Amino acid sequence: MQRKLLIVCDAFPPDFAPRIGYLCKFLDADYNVTVVAETSGHHSWPVSFERPNFNLHKFTLTSTNPLICNLQAIGDYLFSRKDRKLYKLAVKTLKDNHFDMVFCTSYYIFPLLCGKKLAQHFNIPLCIDLRDIKEQEAKPIGLHRIRHFFRLQWLNIWRRNRIMKSAQCVTTISPWHVETLSNFHNNVRLVYNGYDDEDYRYKETKTDYFTITYTGRILDLSLRNPILLFEAVQDLCKNGEFAKALKIKWFVDNESMRQINELTAKYDLTAYTEISPTISAERMPEVLNNSSIVLVLTNLSTPKGPHGIMTTKFFEALGCERPILCVRSDESCLAAAIAETNSGIAGRNVEEVKGFIMSKFHEWQQNGFTHQNVRLKEQFTRQTQAVQFKEIFDQTIQKQ
Repeated sequence: MQRKLLIVCDAFPPDFAPRIGYLCKFLDADYNVTVVAETSGHHSWPVSFERPNFNLHKFTLTSTNPLICNLQAIGDYLFSRKDRKLYKLAVKTLKDNHFDMVFCTSYYIFPLLCGKKLAQHFNIPLCIDLRDIKEQEAKPIGLHRIRHFFRLQWLNIWRRNRIMKSAQCVTTISPWHVETLSNFHNNVRLVYNGYDDEDYRYKETKTDYFTITYTGRILDLSLRNPILLFEAVQDLCKNGEFAKALKIKWFVDNESMRQINELTAKYDLTAYTEISPTISAERMPEVLNNSSIVLVLTNLSTPKGPHGIMTTKFFEALGCERPILCVRSDESCLAAAIAETNSGIAGRNVEEVKGFIMSKFHEWQQNGFTHQNVRLKEQFTRQTQAVQFKEIFDQTIQKQ
């Protein structure tokens, strides 16, 4: 029997939200899928797929006029303006439809209220997917705490928790997130982010340089701190043979470029560094397969944060079976996953990082490439996640 699923999301590929794009790509064909989303026009993550019985409705919810946009942002903070507008547009567009369940996904708070109201409108169960939560970030200190308060983060967390009570099920992306959200809901399930094994797979590629690669953003050193890498490589470059072969490649946004330039100059590594703009999703597998080590940035998980962040970059490197160097080890969920899959090392100090880099350097010297003998990577594919989601959807609908 075909079931009808209504997905409500803050973005949909190519705008972003690859988790939902891949879900729609790989979800069992027994599900008829309709997606309601905001359109942003950023086109940063194309996920191409064809599936029968798929309908996508994207709506423009924010003005391009800067003044109006700022006023709308205030309305979003205070009155959930975007949620209410998306709800009205969705009801108008979907008025003659019937659905079995609403699946609402968000990286923060929008469009959780819209998802709740649509579930009530159609009198069907609601499942909420939280791809990120504010509690995962480092706790603000000093003046940042005052700014944090007036940005109403606390209000949105309170709103999120109230809306969660209306959901039959909540899904999220790491064990820490499950533990945290279980304080507010009694049915929280883990569905990792992951990689598409059709695109991210091992390819033997010999390279002229021993290449350490990072793709992504840095934004805040409290969340992603590369200092251990710089300290380790600075020391290793005293070895002329290593220094002659080394390339550190950064594919980052403009703000991250500024930070990398400053750190590169501080540690005198400019001669070994290449900094390039962010690459497209289509190029990612090729770049990873041309890497000797893939860098994953995080920081120590402490009571003051950050917490439980499982970056998609880890899963993509895992799929390509490239050695992963994670710095600074979070000593939590990500470090545990790296150990479980034998995918690399989560470095806690300079000596650990130096030892890992040199072991992979010697492997590269011998073969012209590196290859990590990873374990259990199949449990982290997007295809596996689609099966997990289907089981959750089936159970939620059956309980209705």
